[in-house]
Amino acid sequence: MNKEVDNISSVDIENAVSAMGDEFTIDEVVNSFAAKDPEALRSRVERFINADDTLFYTADGKCRTRRSFFNGRQFIITPDEWEINAGILFPGHRFVPYISEEVFPSTVEMCLDGKPVAMKKLISPLGVSFHYHILLGSEQIFDFMLADDPANEILRQRSSRTDSVTLTVYDLAEFYAEHEFLFGDALLCTVTDHDSGKVAMEYLSGSLRGSQARKDYLKKMDDAAEKVWNEFQDYLDIPEQLAWMVYRAGVDGIPGASIDEFIAGSEKVQLRPEGDHAVLTVAGNDDEIPHHHDDECSCGCHHDHDDPVLPEGLSISGSDLDDPYKLLASAGVPLTAQELDGFILDAIYGRETDFSGVQSRIFGSSELDLADEAQQAVLLNFLEERFEVMLENYNRADDEPKAELRSQIMEAVCRRLEYLTLLGASGKAPGEAEQEKMRKLAAVAAKLNEALKLINNPGFTPDDQEKENLEILVDDQLGIQEEILSDFSTDADQ
Repeated sequence: MNKEVDNISSVDIENAVSAMGDEFTIDEVVNSFAAKDPEALRSRVERFINADDTLFYTADGKCRTRRSFFNGRQFIITPDEWEINAGILFPGHRFVPYISEEVFPSTVEMCLDGKPVAMKKLISPLGVSFHYHILLGSEQIFDFMLADDPANEILRQRSSRTDSVTLTVYDLAEFYAEHEFLFGDALLCTVTDHDSGKVAMEYLSGSLRGSQARKDYLKKMDDAAEKVWNEFQDYLDIPEQLAWMVYRAGVDGIPGASIDEFIAGSEKVQLRPEGDHAVLTVAGNDDEIPHHHDDECSCGCHHDHDDPVLPEGLSISGSDLDDPYKLLASAGVPLTAQELDGFILDAIYGRETDFSGVQSRIFGSSELDLADEAQQAVLLNFLEERFEVMLENYNRADDEPKAELRSQIMEAVCRRLEYLTLLGASGKAPGEAEQEKMRKLAAVAAKLNEALKLINNPGFTPDDQEKENLEILVDDQLGIQEEILSDFSTDADQ
């Protein structure tokens, strides 16, 4: 194509880019024209490519279509215990970033042995289903739910944890049963058509997923996340951020972790609000770490969910009297559900049968300080009932292989709480150094909380590989925390 620069339109540039094929350079596009001012044309071409969400590009002017990058690319999906028990998989954000953003998540065709996996409607509490959609971007989640089923129109009027939502899910009950699918096993997916949203799926045993491969993958994705943040800051929404991270990481073959596992296990990446939308930030650009709660699902089981970054106007927590974890925080003991259960199970493993011993573990020597006696009664009743239920159902034989690791984590939790208590007792506003230390401690707490999810689960008995993976994670995080608190004395009198 040869055109004089004065006659080069945006349509001409679009046609030239389209004619380049799957991989090309900006110089090749510019050179396809007989331009009087190549530099001016280059600027126009760069602006066009920067705005084209079907392309990836590098600083040196190399470009590649997303279709060619993702077609044939493998990724894994890790269903959690709730999904496995229910025999389903939420599409949610599972295919972000591997499928074109033009494809509606629940219309992705996932094929097993060449045949599309059947889909069905599932009614579940919003507090459960929100967890599987958060990486769509907080401003997109409710749009997705409203579009997925008209029954969700009620969300326009109100939206709380216990409200039911109707969503399209994959029916994997037979698949899970056939493979005796366990938490830690995965779906190995291959993109067969990025643009139309088609994916081939097969079973991947958790025993084939090595801990070193996971660590290597998380490291590459962390490095890629830092590059993407430095280049785009908060300009991109979450699906775009993830697409660019996968591109920058450039991992071929089977990745060592799923997107869910990357977000949970990353050393650098956190989910947070940024301006008018939610983004993934990297260490040094975050103000806080998402907190974790343990929700009672409608099926009666417990299932952990990252507290979502919520759109404006949505509240999914009740009053303080309905939320014992808020009461704990008000009493100066900011524990997650898993950390609370960790204290209880650690005490039970130590053959403590009296709740007063557990209470002293949780609150230390300090008096329970709440606004009124009603709050105090609600909290203590909740804790005592929780202790009695867990004591009654405790299985020592199954817990024995995990108990020592839990004890190490709970010692780290105590260290963190001691530090926060002394910091609060000083009466001084934390300076920049202390704020940075608190942010790093929060990141460690989030990683250890992920480990406690598995360790506290009575149905989880780790094999050698799983135990090694947990030991590596816990040991790494304990080392980081000790480094953070290396100048902190545990003696409250000093």
